[in-house]
Amino acid sequence: MRREDVGCDPMITIKDLTLVKKIPEISRLNLHIDNGEAFVLLSSGESALKDLINIFSGLERDFKGTVEVDNVNIMSNWNKVNHQLVYLDSNGLWPRDMKAGHFMSFFKKTLNISEDTFEELYIKLNMEKIYRKRIGDIEAVEWRRILFSLARLKGSKNYVIRDFVKGMPLDYNLEFKKNIRRLKKDGCSILYLSDDVFLAPEIGDRIGFMKKGKLLLELKAAKMKNLSLKELYFQFLSER
Repeated sequence: MRREDVGCDPMITIKDLTLVKKIPEISRLNLHIDNGEAFVLLSSGESALKDLINIFSGLERDFKGTVEVDNVNIMSNWNKVNHQLVYLDSNGLWPRDMKAGHFMSFFKKTLNISEDTFEELYIKLNMEKIYRKRIGDIEAVEWRRILFSLARLKGSKNYVIRDFVKGMPLDYNLEFKKNIRRLKKDGCSILYLSDDVFLAPEIGDRIGFMKKGKLLLELKAAKMKNLSLKELYFQFLSER
């Protein structure tokens, strides 16, 4: 579903985004993501993707330009944006020494989740066996399932996700793609940050290639599938 088809505003908008650094990892980035659409932003620069998710999570505020979620400026009203946005990072925004039970209790209280809803999820995901574990000791696939399920309880329509399937087994990759399709069907907007050129056309409607902080190319997934992904990788994502 495209903005021009339905006459709606994009859910996530980035305008002339530049990080205020000596050597900016992001320079004059512009993109929009509509409701029911997934945009995959590819970059070989790990720090650029980290900076982006830090901007959306409120950890990075030293930038120029505009970042909006549902037409709300992230700089002027981050608290409202935070209610309208889910951000998921494979590297984690939570301390590895934090107990999983403390994290879940915090999440439940913050989102005002009812006891019945939380208990249902608790049983479904068999959380009892990991409740007293440190986050860093929980199996990666299991923790991702919990994070994604908790994120769904938030009820937000906007997602920023960083490399959530990197290094994961095939069955979880398939599960994740199914979840992305479900989110799009529900009208959610998704910004997926990665360096995986092969995954990009499988989950994204549009794919952007960023190199040295600049968006150099944008393709529709249908067109990208007819191109050599290996050539695209070496042209835009290889460090060579």
